[in-house]
Amino acid sequence: MQNPLAMLLAIEEIKRLKARYFRTMDTGDWDGFASLFTQDAHFDVRGALEEKPDLSALGDPIRGRTAIVDYVRSGISPLTSAHYGHMPEIEILSEDSATGIWALDDILRPPAGGPFTLFRGHGHYHERYSRIDGRWHIADLRITRLMVELN
Repeated sequence: MQNPLAMLLAIEEIKRLKARYFRTMDTGDWDGFASLFTQDAHFDVRGALEEKPDLSALGDPIRGRTAIVDYVRSGISPLTSAHYGHMPEIEILSEDSATGIWALDDILRPPAGGPFTLFRGHGHYHERYSRIDGRWHIADLRITRLMVELN
């Protein structure tokens, strides 16, 4: 994609996609959340609650839109959450393909009696996007952690 205006528009559309990701996840809008992913998306959040986890001991990433939504819904529904992404590094590879890295901060609060009182995490989302029928979708998502704070 050579057209600078088209590239800027694509970057802004991807920023809006990521904003919807955070909002729909934190508000439990699971239909909206599902619409953000390609049908065959990969979702790698193995060890996302730890600093420097041993991924080889944690199984495979989640594959497929339905499995991703089921996984996130079951894991986050009992929690109060606030997720933030900022400082995006988005690269448009072609008219229908892009990559991005987002700095992340998230706060999770379980119900009383949970395994912690408050979780704060910091790290990065590493993503690949595909444009399908004129709309950008998340095709691959991987989280890496820099720091985890538990209270």
